Amino acid sequence: MAFSFTFLGSGTSQGVPIIGADYPPAFLANPKNHRLRSSIYVATDAVKLVVDTTPDFRTQVLRENIRWLDAVVFTHSHADHIMGLDDCRRFCDLRGGKPLPIHADAATMADLRRVFAYAFHGGPWPKGYFIPQEQVFTGPFALGDLQVTPLPLPHGRCTTNGLLIEQAGRKTLAYLNDCKEVPPPALAAVRGVDVAVLDALRPHPHPTHMCLDEALTTARRIGARQTYLTHLTHYYDHDTANAELPAGVELAYDGLKVVCGE
Repeated sequence: MAFSFTFLGSGTSQGVPIIGADYPPAFLANPKNHRLRSSIYVATDAVKLVVDTTPDFRTQVLRENIRWLDAVVFTHSHADHIMGLDDCRRFCDLRGGKPLPIHADAATMADLRRVFAYAFHGGPWPKGYFIPQEQVFTGPFALGDLQVTPLPLPHGRCTTNGLLIEQAGRKTLAYLNDCKEVPPPALAAVRGVDVAVLDALRPHPHPTHMCLDEALTTARRIGARQTYLTHLTHYYDHDTANAELPAGVELAYDGLKVVCGE
């Protein structure tokens, strides 16, 4: 069965390059070193969804020529993961003025209601405005032919949701972004998944994100067929850093499309 996902962005909360920094010309010449904020687009024959809507969301959608969404799934409510949500108004138009399902845990949904109070209400909505349909998850839920299982992950003072996405009972994708570690219950849930996507903010330690060594240790414990590292800072020069990774692990880059199950 068809299953693909695309990295809409692979960068940290500031993106890469960051404002006001100088970079070697060779670094900037490599398009894989230009990283928008982290998000993925998942597509099957039955459903099309995005995980998080970054401040770069409109640019990302135009670049990938995405013309339809069935749902948005949020991992958490930090600004780099939610601030593009209003651009989903266009998908409401494309859906004939119908609401777009928004899946989030209770804490994240409460923040979305606060930040986007003009959209999260009982209606009516003017034509052309964003119309959310709240879907608060407390456990696994179905989207088309996919089963999505939220997995709580520690991320500083908040808890984010990693996502295990299964198709026809097969563990297809584990998206474990924005976390300091993957706790044992989440590790057990995703072990043996086809593809894992892991937070690997930078080579040296960080208080709320996995660094490279922590991500590589987690990758070994999960044992995915293929692992991609995301939420990357400018400390990674893509080609140089990628060449040093072990077999089966690669740095993600913006626009990378992964076809699963082949």
